[in-house]
Amino acid sequence: MEDSAYLRDCEALRTVWIERIAGTDGPLPGSDLDPLITPQGWCGHVLLAEGQRAATVIEAATDIASAYDLPDGSIVVRTMAENRQVFLWAYATKSGADYHLSWPHPVLDGSEFVDIKRESSGTTLFDLVQLTTWARAHKESWEAIRAGRDQDVQQFVRRFTRLRAGIVDILTRAKPQQVRELLLRVGLDRASLPNDLAEQIGYPKDRDPTIPIPR
Repeated sequence: MEDSAYLRDCEALRTVWIERIAGTDGPLPGSDLDPLITPQGWCGHVLLAEGQRAATVIEAATDIASAYDLPDGSIVVRTMAENRQVFLWAYATKSGADYHLSWPHPVLDGSEFVDIKRESSGTTLFDLVQLTTWARAHKESWEAIRAGRDQDVQQFVRRFTRLRAGIVDILTRAKPQQVRELLLRVGLDRASLPNDLAEQIGYPKDRDPTIPIPR
């Protein structure tokens, strides 16, 4: 294992970083990369030198892509809890990075606040409020498109993807009936929902569904 092709490839990535990025003439002198190969390229933790911040890495994204013969715009940077660390994704294609940046954020992980970890396995009020907000936003975009009004398609896709992710996440902690009734109260058409999730939560096919009984 110590002499595997995978480890050699990781070491080659680290060597390029040392020579082209972390050198005295590089954009991030003194920094260190701990890389991993992925099917779409590579990723890794970057330990920054004194005085460097995430913004420094973002500014160096073009130089990083060039050093690894990757397209400009193929580098994605995420800040970490530690001020002097960032996580970096390097994609073989620019579309890979574009798709990554289109992932729905934030996710519904059950936390009431971003800096407090959740303690129970159930659904929180914050979950339900967020999902309701996302459902209403998606409904607004859906109805605008159906009515032929001007609508930013990218915004529609972002809202749709965010709602889908929220439903998927909350179903790990809530019953399908609870999610179904929340979406019914918002007034979403079944046609506006992903078919697989609509089936999973038993969403009615009628245009004018029965209003759920308050609990």
